[in-house]
Amino acid sequence: MRFQDIPGQQKVKQNLVNLVDSNRLSHALLFLGKEGSGALQLALAFAQYICCEKKSNGDSCGECPPCQKASQWIHPDIHFSFPTIVRESGDKPVANDFIVEWRNFITQTPFGNTYDWLQSIGAENKQGNITSHECEDILRKLNLKSFESGYKVLIQWMPEYLKDIGNKLLKLIEEPPPNTLLLFVAEDE
Repeated sequence: MRFQDIPGQQKVKQNLVNLVDSNRLSHALLFLGKEGSGALQLALAFAQYICCEKKSNGDSCGECPPCQKASQWIHPDIHFSFPTIVRESGDKPVANDFIVEWRNFITQTPFGNTYDWLQSIGAENKQGNITSHECEDILRKLNLKSFESGYKVLIQWMPEYLKDIGNKLLKLIEEPPPNTLLLFVAEDE
């Protein structure tokens, strides 16, 4: 996703571009916005901009191999975390178990909310959650070296679902590995 694909929010987009271009990028950013505000889309476009090889005119090129991978949500240095459900008793779900559904969801319902997401994965009456197993998987993934890009990027959608389990990520948030960027997309501060 490119910045030009997101309607409005010109000032926010320009501020994000300036962070990168002036080399003043913090290791963690919070994209805070109510449902339908485009916060997730901004985080996706920003991650693509970070990985782009041919940035121009304040946007990613959309044509280089990293942009092609990022726009299909398959870039090896862009990781996703989001609420999941237990499908079977004893199941220990992590986001990667739902990655195909996630890619379909953000492609088909770019401004969808958590209810839409949970229904798309068949949650019915189950409550979504970001589990301790997901936190361990995040720690494992982000302690690896980046594959193609200069950065490893984690886009965590709805960190509100972490609850107390999020304490496992505090050290990572405070002192991430080198060239790691954490993008938190939340509705409730």
